[in-house]
Amino acid sequence: MNETNNDQKKYEVVAKYIKDISFEIPSPDSFVDAAQNLGSYATKLDLNSNPYKNNLIELNCKFLLEAPENIQNKIHAEVCISIVFKLTDSKMTADEVKKTILVSIPSEHFEYMKDIVTSLFQKSGFKNFNFNKTIDFEELYKQQFAN
Repeated sequence: MNETNNDQKKYEVVAKYIKDISFEIPSPDSFVDAAQNLGSYATKLDLNSNPYKNNLIELNCKFLLEAPENIQNKIHAEVCISIVFKLTDSKMTADEVKKTILVSIPSEHFEYMKDIVTSLFQKSGFKNFNFNKTIDFEELYKQQFAN
């Protein structure tokens, strides 16, 4: 709990919003097949950040839904949620900034993002969709920067 309080002093969230949504459902057959096989689709998360003026940084969290090879009538769905924040601790090292962007912020806002993704899918007709995947951002960070 102290770690979160520490991180909150290092940055301030300015805005959170849905940046982009794409649901590509080519036919009714694709929708029916996807609804029946949604559990076999892979969910991926891609993070990237863009610096702006006045210490503002935009973190884009793109959720991708990918069909397995064996499904013929595929859909494609992407939801990009942006979190814009300002660094408030001028004494942060480059490694602390990187870890804040790739671990602290997505971890703190993951429930918010999961709720949006689940809601968008349900409102798009996939009533049984529930994004219940857990992502360990700390572990992903360690794996990416181990070498």
